[in-house]
Amino acid sequence: MEVFPLYMLHNLNKIPVFPLPEGFHFRFFQDSTDDINWARITAATGEFNNEQDALNRFNLEFRTNLNEAQKRILFLETTAGQTVGTATAWFGVWSNEIIGRLHWIEIIPEFQGKKLGKPLITEAMNILARYHEKAYLKTQTTSLAAIHLYKKLGWEPAILTKEDQLAWDQLNNPM
Repeated sequence: MEVFPLYMLHNLNKIPVFPLPEGFHFRFFQDSTDDINWARITAATGEFNNEQDALNRFNLEFRTNLNEAQKRILFLETTAGQTVGTATAWFGVWSNEIIGRLHWIEIIPEFQGKKLGKPLITEAMNILARYHEKAYLKTQTTSLAAIHLYKKLGWEPAILTKEDQLAWDQLNNPM
């Protein structure tokens, strides 16, 4: 399958509830070591070649806005204190309007498949709803499991261009 970017939208007025399994909790970005936690998690999931590349991206996207990061970057931890996932309830421009952006949803591989994705995403969506009426996310045609999950959580395809339509058609009608 060819890789195309895809966007999805959610109006944030109906967010499903998925409690975390026992042994886990959420916490917000707190201090100077959490940029390292974010880099470690995003590198472990293959989003970056290494932790330094991930840290560079963190610095580019979030370093200048750490006050917002403390309210919008969520971490998933074990009760033993191991940080195993992250999600960002950020913001961005969509159709000339600043709206919420679900961003950097990552769970380290050893903890994937443990029913943590839905609670992590919906917790980030609840944070988004504190600040925004609607939100968007960016994914790609090769992220089929994520797209399926987003649809289950009420996210809908955003089709603004012919290219968007072609990408969604390719996804919905594989050869």
